[in-house]
Amino acid sequence: MINSFKELGEKALEGLSPSERKKKFLLTQTIVPNEPKSNDKNSNKYKEIIINLDTEKEEIEIKLGKELWEENREDFFGFELQSGNSSKTFFTSNRWYYHLLTIPHLIYYIEKEFNQDKYNKFLTYLKKIESVFYVSERSDKPTKRPSKSYLKMSKFVPNQKGKLLNFLEEDLEKAEKKNKKKKISKLINLKEEQPVKSKNIQNYLKKLISEKLGVPQKFINNYKRYLNIFSLKINNQYILNTEFKDDYINVIHYILQQRFFDKTESKVQDEALCSTCNQIKLVTGKVDIPTKFYITSRPYFFENKNENNAYKSFAICSNCYQKIRVGIGEIENNYFSQLFGRLNYYLIPQDINNNINHQKEIRKINRILSRKRDSYKEDFKLLKRVKKRNVKVDFLFWYMDQRSFIVLDSINDVYYSELEKLFNQLNDLNNHPLYNKYLKYKPEFNSIYWLLFPNKHSHNKADPEIYRKELINLFKSLIKGRKINYHYLINKFNFIFKKKYLNSKKKIDIIDAIRMNILLSWFNRVAKLKGGFTMKEGQSVIEIQNKDIKEFFEVHSDIYEGNSYRQGLFMLGVLMNQVLKEQKDKSSTILDKLNFDGLPVRRVKTFIIDITEILKIYRTNTGNGKQSLFKLYQLLHAQMIDRLQGIETSSLNKDEVIFYILSGISFGRYLGYKYNQENKKNEG
Repeated sequence: MINSFKELGEKALEGLSPSERKKKFLLTQTIVPNEPKSNDKNSNKYKEIIINLDTEKEEIEIKLGKELWEENREDFFGFELQSGNSSKTFFTSNRWYYHLLTIPHLIYYIEKEFNQDKYNKFLTYLKKIESVFYVSERSDKPTKRPSKSYLKMSKFVPNQKGKLLNFLEEDLEKAEKKNKKKKISKLINLKEEQPVKSKNIQNYLKKLISEKLGVPQKFINNYKRYLNIFSLKINNQYILNTEFKDDYINVIHYILQQRFFDKTESKVQDEALCSTCNQIKLVTGKVDIPTKFYITSRPYFFENKNENNAYKSFAICSNCYQKIRVGIGEIENNYFSQLFGRLNYYLIPQDINNNINHQKEIRKINRILSRKRDSYKEDFKLLKRVKKRNVKVDFLFWYMDQRSFIVLDSINDVYYSELEKLFNQLNDLNNHPLYNKYLKYKPEFNSIYWLLFPNKHSHNKADPEIYRKELINLFKSLIKGRKINYHYLINKFNFIFKKKYLNSKKKIDIIDAIRMNILLSWFNRVAKLKGGFTMKEGQSVIEIQNKDIKEFFEVHSDIYEGNSYRQGLFMLGVLMNQVLKEQKDKSSTILDKLNFDGLPVRRVKTFIIDITEILKIYRTNTGNGKQSLFKLYQLLHAQMIDRLQGIETSSLNKDEVIFYILSGISFGRYLGYKYNQENKKNEG
């Protein structure tokens, strides 16, 4: 994948001047604002939080800034902290309390890492701001970073200063009542603006920001989900709008790139081979690439070796690092999507130099994989344009664990033709005349998740961490045409159906079993099912008369042809649905007779006898008055009995028995809806 990243980076940097390349490199690493969802009742609260330092009035004020929209990302020019122990040097970041340290830390960092003569004017400017607005204890040791630093409460605008002091007085009163001497001392030092390491000022400012925005404090604390843009402004200006723009950019560029190529570092080697461009250059093994553990296929990547020899196993020059990092930024920003609405992935294009439309085509593929049902046909029209070029991509599945980027799996060298086969086969099944007009919520990629894996309808708390690897493996089998275990799929479906049924009997969508039949046929067409799926057994004498059932077996001939037992169980389900229709207002139904944990074949005959008795009990209105369901569907019952002779010796397992009965019930329910809609249409 590393070459794909590099190609994307080269494309993005093409034609730019050195200063523009530097800016582009930094922009790809800026924070992506957390835009609110359209249905979020607090969507108007997603705004930048500004701590403004007014040097003319010598006042600090908490303000609200721009909306957290992607289009404002470049203006914010914010960066996440490199690590918890890093210097807080960014004027815009994703944590508001960093700005209690920003100016003192930036001064320290410049003095430590740069030629002070070159940055003398910038340092003078920063030190003046520090002296006016910050309480900061600077160490005599130049290598020690200031830690006891915070914004002076006395410098806040009057109404905000009053609130901060009130918060402090309340805490001081509580501490005095409980005689907490250490806390009393800290609070007094805070009040008198003495250097002190205290979280109290953080809590006070958090309360102030919460009140200013009119939101709970979780909005400020949870930067991953809610507010993630907090800016320090000077005289209502971003630092990039001041005369010190270039100085600041140089500092940030050093933090994010140049420091990795410092010759004093043990992992930096001059005159060594760059692992990406294969040229002898100054290289580093100290790369800060969030995807570093998968960008190379070398099994001896430096993290498994002594760090002093890191550059020997995977090394990278400054030019390649810039291209790759920009490429990764392009991937993160433009090629991210989710599979099944749960699995984060990047779709990484290959050979982009021969395809100027790669961005549009990747977006189309992503849209189809995560499509909404109502855009189904439109998506296929879009992708047909891609067919002329057999686009090749890599899928990279990942998740974040705190600050760590964890790779779950990758699927490499996926051609459009492989995706086209998947889309077309499923499309053909869904568009069959049996389903085209009346089957609501036709199966699509996301149906794999909803039908086979724990979700909000089946479980109160469905933890995606437990099954995400399973989902990826199933998707990989479909993409690469690897055989899938048939019994595994049936077992998964029955389990989820059971959970849904037990959670809410009245809301269960019985037609799910028909959708699962479509998925089974689809899986078999694109990947082939193993584990007894193609088993042919049983025999029958009586021909099927019902044209709908006949058509269903023809559509899914790969499942039912030559297997009389599956056909018979399906017919048994169709008969059970007739009883279910008569029980629509009852709290207990014939479905309660099904043991969703499975029905062994040796007990099927007894089960048939029970269902037959119920069919004789229930009567329904016909043109000739009321008749029992048994008499009304006697021919279908006879066809069912004919096909289930000798089932006790069949190879069907208990899960299959339940699944095919459910399939019949589901089909019966679907036919009822289909006929109802056709009658309405004819009457209209």
